Amino acid sequence: MDERAVLDELRDLIVKRLRFDAKVVSGVSPETPLPKGVEGALGLDSLDFIELSIALEERFGVVVQEGEAVEAHFATLGALARYVAASQSRPS
Repeated sequence: MDERAVLDELRDLIVKRLRFDAKVVSGVSPETPLPKGVEGALGLDSLDFIELSIALEERFGVVVQEGEAVEAHFATLGALARYVAASQSRPS
């Protein structure tokens, strides 16, 4: 799956799993920060990130390992899309 398709899927997950407003999420760019407390961010909190990690595993088969340094991958929507796309292209 290419990065653009992953972006669309991530937007869909954020709306359906995290229950964010679809109109807000549709306007989110790849450069939009995800974490709450960052200016211009979508505003995900720690529970949102846990739920999103579970959704990534269910939808894409991407397992976020406990202790894995993933902060940079979850910094923006685009970074997360790149992480998911790269994880899918790695051999199991």
